[in-house]
Amino acid sequence: DRAQPAWAFNTYQPTYKPTTRTNSTNNTRQFSESSEEWIVPSVIQIPEESLQISFARSSGAGGQNVNKLNTKVEIRFHLDSASWIPAEVRERLKTNEANRINNEGYFSITCQEYRTQAQNRKEALRKLQDIVKESWKRPKVRKMRKGLSQKTKENRRDMKRRVAEKKAMRKSVDF
Repeated sequence: DRAQPAWAFNTYQPTYKPTTRTNSTNNTRQFSESSEEWIVPSVIQIPEESLQISFARSSGAGGQNVNKLNTKVEIRFHLDSASWIPAEVRERLKTNEANRINNEGYFSITCQEYRTQAQNRKEALRKLQDIVKESWKRPKVRKMRKGLSQKTKENRRDMKRRVAEKKAMRKSVDF
């Protein structure tokens, strides 16, 4: 005399099975339906042997520290020969950051915000990483709007009809 349940529990079975790839930096799953997907990495590995790092005296306030120590950091690298950056990203860097590239094609970043050389070096590398990461993103494809949308056309027709009906009600009435 046991009552039968009205429903049965079944485990969820998705109809679409996503393709999975593991990212070597952080083992997270990424889902994609297309065969080629552009993924912006969370951390960009910058090989320091391909960078030219030089130090100079900082400008501005700071007293004896400014006069004695070389705390300003300048990081330079040749953009066209930087194989650690994809060609597509290099082209975007040339357009987005043209003011940082000199006539020989060297990309340079300076930092003199801190009192120590090590902090300025770390900050300059962070700046470089942020700039490259920002240029890594593909720009959105903007589509030009052509005329009015179908929904807008329908709304305009509906409004015209309502205004016409309202004006028709104002006409003189025959007794």
